[in-house]
Amino acid sequence: MKKNLLNHYVVDLLNSIEQHIAEFIKSKKPESLHHLRVDIKKIRAAYYFVENLYKEEYSTNKLKPVFFKAGQIREIQINILLLSLMSLPPFKLIEQLKKKENTLTLQFIKCSLRYVRLIKNFRKNVSLPGVLPDNKSIIKYFKNEKQKANKKIENKDRESFHRYRLKIKKLMYLYNVMPKKMQKEIKFNHSVINKLQQKLGDWHDTYAAVKFLSDGHFPDKTDEYFVRLKLNEKRQFNALLMSLINNPI
Repeated sequence: MKKNLLNHYVVDLLNSIEQHIAEFIKSKKPESLHHLRVDIKKIRAAYYFVENLYKEEYSTNKLKPVFFKAGQIREIQINILLLSLMSLPPFKLIEQLKKKENTLTLQFIKCSLRYVRLIKNFRKNVSLPGVLPDNKSIIKYFKNEKQKANKKIENKDRESFHRYRLKIKKLMYLYNVMPKKMQKEIKFNHSVINKLQQKLGDWHDTYAAVKFLSDGHFPDKTDEYFVRLKLNEKRQFNALLMSLINNPI
């Protein structure tokens, strides 16, 4: 297998994060923060994999500040879009959120040089094992992680579903970085799981929206839009639950 595969992978992602920070400073496009956070999630997946198989600590904690601050802005951006799509948008709430988004954006830009230095310092210390574990260990890792994910479904609650989704995403990210030959040996139906991950993402967006509006942000809980949103979340959740119970990954 290619030497230093994971090191090159992580370094490329860190370079990408730097580019997304620069893009956001220039354009303030929401997509830049989204891609930045996805890149960090991919790095986390790689580090989790290495920690699990080599039984050594490989921490990504130094990336937390930029991940967290970008996440604060992304949450507000998503909810502004959500509220704007309502038949009778709550303009006062939207305006409040836009002000908060602007404040957080300015803070992020003000700290951007610190975030870039953080990324550069992290990159200097990237030192993952130069060679991947043997095929048997990798196959076993995927099998065990799928079993752990399926175990979450047994709880039949929203938070367990969320943790299930995170495990699926980690496996997706890691599978995609594996050499083609290795991918063929891993029993991982990429196309099926990718579709499942998308459905889980759609459900989670609805679930997060209901939570956001329920947490004191939405004055009228009997509003037709809010009621429809809750019903839609319930339908999505129940459909996914039945599907996953009958067809675990």
